[in-house]
Amino acid sequence: MVEHKVGDDIAEAAERRMTDILGRPVFLYGFPAELKAFYMKKMPKASADGPTFTESCDLLMPGVGEIVGGSMRIADEQELLEAYKREGIDPAPYYWFTDQRKYGTCEHGGYGLGVERFLAWLAKRYTVRECSLYPRWPGRATP
Repeated sequence: MVEHKVGDDIAEAAERRMTDILGRPVFLYGFPAELKAFYMKKMPKASADGPTFTESCDLLMPGVGEIVGGSMRIADEQELLEAYKREGIDPAPYYWFTDQRKYGTCEHGGYGLGVERFLAWLAKRYTVRECSLYPRWPGRATP
């Protein structure tokens, strides 16, 4: 058994094992910022030298693992521009995303539902491949 500490990236196999042992849905939240997307809002730090976590969560389901991931988004223009720079992203193509902060936005979030994962959970299938219209694996990259 692998011991995890705060700040670790938890592998899919460990997530699945956890939900299988508990036998119920689990929400994981507050992931280390360096593991998540640049546009995710950061939680206030507990201490000056402590790690930075995102205001994000994943919904894990028994037998499948993660089916939904979501987060609050950065609402401050300057913070977003710094995130582009930190990640080496040219902000020009994302002017529309940045302008939302420039001209005023509200606190907001978003999520993504893995439809095939949701179907795998509903159908009690171990692998998402069985629920995908065009499954891929090594040696098979085309329908």
